[in-house]
Amino acid sequence: MADYFFELLTEEIPAWMHETALGTLSERLTKLAKELGAEGEVTVNATSRRIAFLLRALPLREEDREQELKGPPKKSAYDAEGKPTQALLGFLRKQAASLDDLLESGDEYVRLRKKVEGRQTGALLQERIPDIVTSLRWPKQMRWGSGEHAYIRPVHGLISIFDEQPLPIEIFGIKSGTSTVGHRTLARQRFEVQSFQEYVSKLELAKVVVDAHRRREVMAGRARILAQEVEGTPSADGSIWLQWQYLTEFPGVVRAEFRPEYLQLPEEVLVTVMRVHQKQLPIRNAQGRLTNSFLAVLDNDGDPDGNAAYGNSFVTNARFADAQFFYETDRKRPLAERVEQLAHLQFQEKLGNYAEKSKRIEAIAAAICKEAGVDAQDVVAAARLCKTDLVTEMVKEFTDLQGQIGGIYAREEGMPEPVWQAIYDHYRPVSIEDTLPRNVAGAIVSIADKMDTLAGFFSIGLRPTGSKDPFALRRAAQGVVQILLNRDRREVRIPFERLLDLALEQHGASAEVKQALTAFFAERIQTILEASAWGFAYDEIQAAMQAGWQGPLTDLVDRTQAIKDMRDEPNFLSILDSAKRIANITAGHDSTSVVASKLEHPAELRLAELADAVVSQIEEMIAERRYRPAMESFAAMAPELEAFFKDVMVMVEDESVRRNRMSLLRKVGSAVGRIGDVTKIVVDRSDYKTA
Repeated sequence: MADYFFELLTEEIPAWMHETALGTLSERLTKLAKELGAEGEVTVNATSRRIAFLLRALPLREEDREQELKGPPKKSAYDAEGKPTQALLGFLRKQAASLDDLLESGDEYVRLRKKVEGRQTGALLQERIPDIVTSLRWPKQMRWGSGEHAYIRPVHGLISIFDEQPLPIEIFGIKSGTSTVGHRTLARQRFEVQSFQEYVSKLELAKVVVDAHRRREVMAGRARILAQEVEGTPSADGSIWLQWQYLTEFPGVVRAEFRPEYLQLPEEVLVTVMRVHQKQLPIRNAQGRLTNSFLAVLDNDGDPDGNAAYGNSFVTNARFADAQFFYETDRKRPLAERVEQLAHLQFQEKLGNYAEKSKRIEAIAAAICKEAGVDAQDVVAAARLCKTDLVTEMVKEFTDLQGQIGGIYAREEGMPEPVWQAIYDHYRPVSIEDTLPRNVAGAIVSIADKMDTLAGFFSIGLRPTGSKDPFALRRAAQGVVQILLNRDRREVRIPFERLLDLALEQHGASAEVKQALTAFFAERIQTILEASAWGFAYDEIQAAMQAGWQGPLTDLVDRTQAIKDMRDEPNFLSILDSAKRIANITAGHDSTSVVASKLEHPAELRLAELADAVVSQIEEMIAERRYRPAMESFAAMAPELEAFFKDVMVMVEDESVRRNRMSLLRKVGSAVGRIGDVTKIVVDRSDYKTA
């Protein structure tokens, strides 16, 4: 066994691109190591200007194996006397085999078993590593030199070492060696390495910490110490730490300050400038409020002259001065006076401007309120103003603050809390981890905005295809579903199909558009429920959705939960078997109307009498959303159903009797079928014990 070590030295790679690319690289290297029979782990690390990985405990060569090959047809491999022809002999010569290596085969072709010697691992690595590295897809790529190569950044050097010996490879015209360089400014000298351990040790001396997680830990410790100097703590912000660990080779942190008067600006503005624009980390006091101190990343081992702190303070003060000017300018005009300006801001070429979009959002939101029984006053007020901050100076400069700035300005204008919070929150949720709007008004405005966008883009044919979703329509649909699944005081209880119609009506969309958007949402719902904390299995979700999912989505969850709970019960097999037999017998028969005078056999009379009582009971339970008791009631009918199937022939010649009996079964089955199509559930019967 031996280790393989690789380094790619480049110009600085943007920090936000690292995580996805390194995840893909790790997956591909892990797959390669497994194919090669590795017994050790794969380690992938990166700094701002290098990617390094180690494949541990690789065998020196592949194991020998036997391979079966197909030769020529038997009729051309042997002559009339059964002797090998030139076709067969030529095949054997090509494979360096003899007649003794041929296999007895039952088909019409000659078969050959051939021993294949395992290749040297080094040769396999020379083939595979360049492809793995160069095939990484980055959000942006650049060309250098004469322009024949494209990658995230120009490549300056390679290290490739297997079993502590150089393993020559070539990438982008750069040949590998055994040397690298240290930190760009602190230790620029070049040095030789023979192993990964030596590489890590020598880079440490050259002011480079290879392990990104270790750099992060060192910076976190330093940040806490610096914050304590001003009796504060660093803000909790995982996205900043993620960027810091890839912005550096040496884990440095510096504390700086901005002018205290800027603390009068809204906190959202200050935080956005620091974390989004400057990659800085605010410091908060013991009460959780912002201080005028902040932390900045430093790719250096110190700031003895204070130049880094001064530079950060200078730039941050300048940005805050701009923000203060924009804020004071914006506050001279109320949001209501900005509605007309939205007519000059295009939403989409075929879908009009933001004034038109705002009117659609307002109409959809008002209709949702009517359907859901919610007071529309605050909702409509928020819907009318929710896009007005797009024409403010603040959002023009700091686009990440859209929505939030509108909410802040509405609050400062003295608008009711439900209104300003709805404006502030109406873009939420923007991801599966994001919080939902804080009140029902915000939830409705958010739904209306997202549904208008989805209905509009689908109506003009701009729909997601494959992995491409340039207008983030999957994210919008996901946000709608997340809100509709919510059950607290922000719950918006509306049949999904009605919600779809309300949005599509604004665009005069066709039935085909509705069908496409319905299918699109079905996929999103399936995905979200599978990934949810409920722990639903794929077949449980399918069973519930098959029975219909276009009512309130919380009902879909309740029905799925009932199926999930019941499948663990011993009597679930009774439900499953009964449902399957009914489905098979009544396929293509939809009527549930039973003519009592045509009931002849005692078993069908008993089943009909029981069905009248139990089906009525099940329907009452379903109306009350008591889905599990409804399924238990159906399970209790199993003995009568079994007697019916045993004693009564359904498929008799008399058509009227046959159809009446099918209607009786359909009546029984359709009751539980409103909860879910349990025939979709896949079970292992050995898991069930007879009660």
